Amino acid sequence: MRNYKAYFLDFDGTLFDTLDSLVGVYRSGFQAIGRDCTKEQVAVYMHMSLAQTCDYLHIADEEQRSRFTLQIQEALDYPEFIAQIKIYDDVIPTLHRLEERGKSIAVVSGNTERHIGLVLERFNLSHDFSFIVGSSPTRRSKPSADPILFAMKHFPSIRFSDVVYVGDSLQDPQTAIAGGVDGILLERNKEYPNYHGQKIATLLELAK
Repeated sequence: MRNYKAYFLDFDGTLFDTLDSLVGVYRSGFQAIGRDCTKEQVAVYMHMSLAQTCDYLHIADEEQRSRFTLQIQEALDYPEFIAQIKIYDDVIPTLHRLEERGKSIAVVSGNTERHIGLVLERFNLSHDFSFIVGSSPTRRSKPSADPILFAMKHFPSIRFSDVVYVGDSLQDPQTAIAGGVDGILLERNKEYPNYHGQKIATLLELAK
């Protein structure tokens, strides 16, 4: 595994198993517009921005889109849903090993910065990350270059070639490429057999 100076890590599905939590969150959002969803559907929606989900489901009415989005963003931080979030076993050992080697580590995600911060606080990991880049109405969402380019502003002395972005969905390496940094796909359960780019089965491979 190549040795990088900075590691940008996705949040949902990469650092934390949030699927069970997001089922309740998305059901709350869909109920606000008279719809429902299954766990299998949420597993797809969680890798999209809320705007992309609305487009995917052909929700064109602006008032419905707004109600759906606002309810999702509110429900994300409900204590009962945050309590369902689980941390993957490889996260803390990987963070400790990277920190011991003096690496910079950040979260770059399509989730909200407030929600990410609350979850990191719950697991006492707030101080393990240099910063958080979350969703923003002023930036395009993944797989555009914007999340990476915004994150790089925090590291003006680090070259793009010394940064890697790691995430668990195909849009994550696409985002990395768009932003001019290396991308690694985290494939915990052999979900992407046809992907031929660089991928790992556990975050521990980053610290070998």
